[in-house]
Amino acid sequence: MSTYFLVNIPKCVTTAKFSPATVRIAVAQLPDSSTLPGVTDTEQIENLRKTPQATLYFAGEFKSVSCEVARDIVVLDLDNSQYELMTVVGYQVGSEFCRQTKGPFCNQALKPSTFYRVNFFFLDGKSTIRAHTDWSTAIQTKNVTNYETADVMFERAGGMIVITILVSVGGAVLVVALIVAVALSNKK
Repeated sequence: MSTYFLVNIPKCVTTAKFSPATVRIAVAQLPDSSTLPGVTDTEQIENLRKTPQATLYFAGEFKSVSCEVARDIVVLDLDNSQYELMTVVGYQVGSEFCRQTKGPFCNQALKPSTFYRVNFFFLDGKSTIRAHTDWSTAIQTKNVTNYETADVMFERAGGMIVITILVSVGGAVLVVALIVAVALSNKK
């Protein structure tokens, strides 16, 4: 996570004045965790395709989730390869190399050990920005220079699974042995 991070996306926006069609995410690179982006106008948010070194830019855009869909809990257990259930729970900031992508935005790889904040902008059906969230708390990317020494949580998970299975089986054997001992002591 030295060149990207994940953020929770807004579930839905309800308003009587407009119907949100898309959500656009802005990313600000900051010198430290206490700094807030001094953005007062969305015209100050740049496009990486035009300004590759921009520190405040739009990283991407995705369809807004309807509030009715966001409230529904859908549980599907499908064993058929014809169906795919996709649930969007977050947005990965820093997942692209601009020279390899097309489209109006670029979600460039982030710098290690750097602070960022994100903001979501809500657009109507005519692609006009109508609302936005506050800037997030500061998010710092990790300073990983050697990926072999990176602390990966799943490396320990395998060992914990083995230990849990051994303890569970050992406990079950002890319970069975106790039942057999009680049964044999009652026969005497």
